[in-house]
Amino acid sequence: MAYLFYLLITVYVIVIVGNILYKNGRPFLINVFHQNISLADSINSLLLTGYYLLNIGYSIIALRIWTEIATFQQLTEIVSFKIGTILFLLGTTHLFNIWVLMIAQKKYRNKEIDISINH
Repeated sequence: MAYLFYLLITVYVIVIVGNILYKNGRPFLINVFHQNISLADSINSLLLTGYYLLNIGYSIIALRIWTEIATFQQLTEIVSFKIGTILFLLGTTHLFNIWVLMIAQKKYRNKEIDISINH
């Protein structure tokens, strides 16, 4: 019962958040890569693939690390901890990706400025 409860919530969160990030990340990536839509879409797809692999992999590993559950309170605590860990991992990964993309955007802009000054 605990596995089913955990998996239903985890799959729901992973799919919903993944779709939101993919949909809302596209305009951001298009801006980062200065209207290069094909590059932005490629990066967006790669980020979504990495997101799914990371989260599905962690979710499967988390199934292995399970303790005996005797009460509803224990079920709630264990499932909450596991889902909270996944959400923390998602947030951390997302912030790291945004940070890397902001650095890439600055370098891309500086490269464009250097090219336009030299010509």
